[in-house]
Amino acid sequence: MTTFHYPSWEELPDLDLYLDQVLLYVNKTCAPVLSSSDKGLTAAMINNYVKHGYVEKPDKKKYQRHQIARLIAITTLKTVFSIQEIASTLNYLHQQANSDLLYNSFVDYLNEQKEPIAPIIRAACQTVQLYLETVSYIQPENSEDIPDELHHETK
Repeated sequence: MTTFHYPSWEELPDLDLYLDQVLLYVNKTCAPVLSSSDKGLTAAMINNYVKHGYVEKPDKKKYQRHQIARLIAITTLKTVFSIQEIASTLNYLHQQANSDLLYNSFVDYLNEQKEPIAPIIRAACQTVQLYLETVSYIQPENSEDIPDELHHETK
């Protein structure tokens, strides 16, 4: 099972980051949800997200905390949802609460299964977790991850 240790809003970088720093930070943060075949977040993806309005345009080529939080959420959720579905969900939620509350609710559910402020956050996180669990059964990292009963069938 995948273990999540996502940073809270307060733990996100307080300083604005350039694109290459954002890529390193988000990909390191989201490593638990990225499969070996998933290249993670790329510069082209961020540029595309900005172009389509999924992420706010950077200020003087620097990304702020709220943009980084949104990119972490997008990168996590894109394993199972389309970018349009993610953007619609984030926009819907943003009408109900501030970015910091939404992000912390998302992270708290992933990290500790704390009840989120909106049922849609729980459903989305559970979907990601179930997807990752399913993938772990069909793509074990090594043969030690294969349950004993399956070891016997393959010998």
